[in-house]
Amino acid sequence: MKRLLFVLFALLPMCSFAQRQRVEVQRIEWSMNFGASFFRDRFYDSRVNDKGYLLDTELRYNFHQLPMDVGLMLSYDRRITEYRNEYYSVSWNDNATFMAVSDYNFRRGRAVSCFAGVGVGFTTYGQDEHKFCVMPRVGMEFLNFLRVTAAYQAGVGAKQNLNITLGLVIGGYRKR
Repeated sequence: MKRLLFVLFALLPMCSFAQRQRVEVQRIEWSMNFGASFFRDRFYDSRVNDKGYLLDTELRYNFHQLPMDVGLMLSYDRRITEYRNEYYSVSWNDNATFMAVSDYNFRRGRAVSCFAGVGVGFTTYGQDEHKFCVMPRVGMEFLNFLRVTAAYQAGVGAKQNLNITLGLVIGGYRKR
């Protein structure tokens, strides 16, 4: 417990380096993203397909005077695990991920803004397997409603994949 408190107090001065936000944005924003997922994992057989698709949604809270946000992300990805050319037989593999996310925003509220952040959560494989995972990510937001994100999701004994998504954002634009 003492170590945890020491680490928290050691990181506290770093919060003062955050830029004060010059543009006021709406507090709550929601995004829906669709994209490609490129797998490289040790959980499944390495001979299966390494490409799939991804659908995720996020609900974020924008802090008042800091260019940071926190939120929750729910993600669903799918890839082909078996393909037979005869009569078009396909088997799919589904995964769901639930994460707490946080982003630092550069030039928030402007026509083009960038962000960098991290997510921490767990991935479910089927119904019984749950694995811890971490996801660093970077991206850009255009005109306060179109969002492009690149994220690398990794975990010990879990899937490792690069996600590239394109999404629509509702909320989060400038307050008038």
